[in-house]
Amino acid sequence: MEKILIKMKNVLAGIILALTGLSVNAQHTVNLKSGEKMNGKVQSMKDGIINFEFKGNVMKLKESEVTSIFFNEGPASGTGTGSPKSSSAEIIREPGEKQVTVESCIIRYKVADRIISKPPLVSNLTQEKGTVVVDVTVDKYGHVKKAIPGAKGTTTTSEYLLTKAKQAAESTLFDNVPKAPLEQSGYMIIPF
Repeated sequence: MEKILIKMKNVLAGIILALTGLSVNAQHTVNLKSGEKMNGKVQSMKDGIINFEFKGNVMKLKESEVTSIFFNEGPASGTGTGSPKSSSAEIIREPGEKQVTVESCIIRYKVADRIISKPPLVSNLTQEKGTVVVDVTVDKYGHVKKAIPGAKGTTTTSEYLLTKAKQAAESTLFDNVPKAPLEQSGYMIIPF
């Protein structure tokens, strides 16, 4: 079943590449799970490998190392408008979802219309990689009252990463909205 899903995602990625009309001036941004962002040109995606031209060199990236690819329409100078496209490692974005960058790590979240005022403290002292989706409950003052890691979309079973994601979510502070309900539920997506 997993192989079928990967093949379907590869076909979708191929269609996306074809639709973008990959010209010589195409500019793409690849976001890696490590938090690194690279600007260059996606040449091909096949069998879980992305051939990516970066500073004149072609790199072979595993799809499992990539969180997202932005296909920017416009010249290589980066002046085009980027529209996010899903890679096989990216969880589909929901309407109203927001994001915050913490040390080059993009954390996505959605809790009603709340905004993060103090970003989470994210740390990973291991080589383990994965994405953890955390269900959160936030009070009207912005404090995270409950954080349950491992929700649908989580790509790891590592107890260490699940614990670190829970701690990161609990360290987050959202905006204070006195007229908000006593508790609001949502989620945070934390890549490691």
